Amino acid sequence: MYVSQLSLRDFRNYQRLDLHLDPGITLLYGPNAAGKTSLLEALYFLATTRSPRVSADRDLVRWDAVGEAGVTPFARVAAEVQRRAGRVRLEVIVQRRADEAGQLSAASTKIVRIDRRVVRAIDLVGQLRVVLFTPADLTLADGPPSERRRYLDITLSQLDPHYVRTLAHYQKLVQQRNSLLRAWRERRRPPRAVDEELAYWDQELAAAGGYLLAERLRAVRDLNGIVGPLFQAISGGDAPLTIAYLPGFDLEAAHDSGTLATRLGEALRAARPEELARGQTLLGPHRDDLAFTVGSVNLGRYGSRGQQRSVTLTLKLGEARLMRQRSGEAPVLLLDDVLSELDAMRRAHLLEAIRQPEQQTLLSATDLSDFNPAFLAAITRLRVEDGRVYPG
Repeated sequence: MYVSQLSLRDFRNYQRLDLHLDPGITLLYGPNAAGKTSLLEALYFLATTRSPRVSADRDLVRWDAVGEAGVTPFARVAAEVQRRAGRVRLEVIVQRRADEAGQLSAASTKIVRIDRRVVRAIDLVGQLRVVLFTPADLTLADGPPSERRRYLDITLSQLDPHYVRTLAHYQKLVQQRNSLLRAWRERRRPPRAVDEELAYWDQELAAAGGYLLAERLRAVRDLNGIVGPLFQAISGGDAPLTIAYLPGFDLEAAHDSGTLATRLGEALRAARPEELARGQTLLGPHRDDLAFTVGSVNLGRYGSRGQQRSVTLTLKLGEARLMRQRSGEAPVLLLDDVLSELDAMRRAHLLEAIRQPEQQTLLSATDLSDFNPAFLAAITRLRVEDGRVYPG
């Protein structure tokens, strides 16, 4: 799988861009704020319908973009993706909305097309699979649990359409159940038939949560077969990396979705008094965590910054290899300023690790000094300046 053509209009600092991309390794280099990261962001947005940098889609529209013929300003990202199953054209348009007075509002509309046919945003996920590394991802090792849950969810959502739909359904169930629990805690709802009302939500939540848990546990098992030796290669150490899944309740060695759903339902019933007191759902996949250990050391808590960088890089490359194993195709690897904080040994190991067959990789850097001449001679170089891209 690789992107052969990327087109942008009024996206970030790009007014217009039509860029041909080679299937191998491409290095995007140039000064800060030139637009290198925006190219990687565009591909990630096209794969997941979400930006890794902003929460509001309207911020993707170029700040000085103007509408035309009565149409409010919009950003468009489109790409031709070559896959084993055949070529597919993907497109996402983000259009600013105007209020009744004709002034631009804080809202925006998102239009998604696959081969020029309008689809739901959720249908786009998995059409193009990507793995993104940015310096902000270093929080994957020592940041909040939500970062580690997101790591698994993004991976599995791109691999399995049923997972992304179940995840969306589960998140809505949690919101609705939390709203009900808060209403009881705040006495906005009479405390009658609590058990009967929660029985329905518990059943729905447990069914969806059991499936998510089963898929996450399977992914962790598969990743543990990948990341151990990969971490040794990147870190230069002897001990492998191990990933542990940390649920909020005892799974009792269960792995299939049906048994896990039963376990989750039992745990929710046991936690009911505390959930009613706190007004929130305290158990389930939305509260779980991962632990990364080398030997007996939890690197999230006690690892050095160098070890935590190695963990993050290992997890991202492991994610790419898991996608290749599961789908038979390598995802597009997006590495933003990946070498800036690595020592010479880790740089060498990383550059060796990304040279995989049939792997499209896009790297960004401010200059060429971090790369040896042999590596530069074997790749495609593109110079980025002020929202324009030139042959390097």
